[in-house]
Amino acid sequence: MSIWKKGTDLEKKPWGEIIKIATPFGMAGKIIYMNQGERNSLKYYNHMNQCLYCHSGKVQVIAPNEKEFGDTKNFESGAVFILEPGQVILIEAGDPYRIQAMEDSILVEVLQGRSSNDFVMIEDDYGRI
Repeated sequence: MSIWKKGTDLEKKPWGEIIKIATPFGMAGKIIYMNQGERNSLKYYNHMNQCLYCHSGKVQVIAPNEKEFGDTKNFESGAVFILEPGQVILIEAGDPYRIQAMEDSILVEVLQGRSSNDFVMIEDDYGRI
């Protein structure tokens, strides 16, 4: 049995900032601060599943390939999920998504898997591709 301690890394983003939490145990996470009206890139993870918990604020998660679930659905453009405080969304590996902050928001992201830099950026408002 072991107990492990490590610091976190702060990374500024054009839409807010994230605090990265990494462990050697196949777990990782982030605390995501998003500014109202901003959105992150359209992306997906190849091998990691993720859980997003809305701590505060309100965001919409846009899932262009989702045809079955969602708060609103459109066969051509996919689904939109609205997350408010206390709500969770699960996103499987390979499923593209984008988050847009409807209010200043704080999200907690938990990643399952051992891949680093596992994401593929499809589209970005800030020219980071």
